[in-house]
Amino acid sequence: MSADGLNCKQCGGLDYIKSGTVRGHQRYRCHRCGCNFTDTPLRGKPPAMKALAMLLYGMGNMSFSMIGRLLGVSDVAVLKWVRAEASALPEPEVAAQVITVEADEMWHFIKKSLPSCGSGAPMTLIHAALWPGFWVGVMMQPAAACSTRSA
Repeated sequence: MSADGLNCKQCGGLDYIKSGTVRGHQRYRCHRCGCNFTDTPLRGKPPAMKALAMLLYGMGNMSFSMIGRLLGVSDVAVLKWVRAEASALPEPEVAAQVITVEADEMWHFIKKSLPSCGSGAPMTLIHAALWPGFWVGVMMQPAAACSTRSA
């Protein structure tokens, strides 16, 4: 019964029968899986449009609003596409080394020797090379409950 090229939207089967109407559209019932479907286009945007949005966001440095205006969708839709792709990515493995450094040279610039200025208090520097040519360093004071002795 697939003379018009229609197939089941769930299993792709070509064996179906008419099964009434819904909202003015002819309804069909698949013999293979029992799914009811109509001859309407699928919802959502094509995958090619979503891929273009990912490229514009990742490589083109464009904002969600600008991508949305360019593609004719809302900025919230672009945000959801980016979050969906990001959640599908594997968690990166970053090997970080922890080095304790005492930053006591701050008093030269401030002309004070106060612990609130960072002078004299031990600090923890966490650094990592996320990928070649990209280095990240975070300096923070240790928690009150941890030891400041280096190993």
